[in-house]
Amino acid sequence: MKRLFLLLTWVFSIQLVFAQIKDLPLCKTINKELTAINNSFDKIVEKFKSKEDKISLVKTYFSEFSICGEKGKIKDYGRSVEFSFYYREDNYKGGKDEFTVFFEKIFKELNGVFGLSHTYKFVEEDNSIAYYFYEREKDITSSKQMIRLLLLYKDPQTEALSVSLIFEYYPKR
Repeated sequence: MKRLFLLLTWVFSIQLVFAQIKDLPLCKTINKELTAINNSFDKIVEKFKSKEDKISLVKTYFSEFSICGEKGKIKDYGRSVEFSFYYREDNYKGGKDEFTVFFEKIFKELNGVFGLSHTYKFVEEDNSIAYYFYEREKDITSSKQMIRLLLLYKDPQTEALSVSLIFEYYPKR
């Protein structure tokens, strides 16, 4: 029993040493990355169908698109498609201020790339702030293309800070 405890302690210690927590990305090419997504917003699934993850019950595709160094994952629910990027405190250094600056930087670039075709709504709650982009000339419930940018100050499941960027497309609307 003592040997098992020592072995497990050693294994977990090694994992902690090799766990890489990096600085939040500088996002030098974010404008180009967002423009590429904007140009193929409603064709994302077709582009990556060959990279399907056969394990998932929901059709899940791996993409080669990345935003600020994170590769996106595509989930096809049939009625909607989500293309998501996550930046979490367990992978990146920084506190509330650093994550807020990162969040605002992404917002500024989103507004620059999608501002002509989309409008946004700002929502603030106790533990989060979010921007919801939706198509101009439509309301939020009838827009086929939506973008959610969310900053969670404290994720209830992991108790960590996180920024998530999710592109949604509703082909059936």
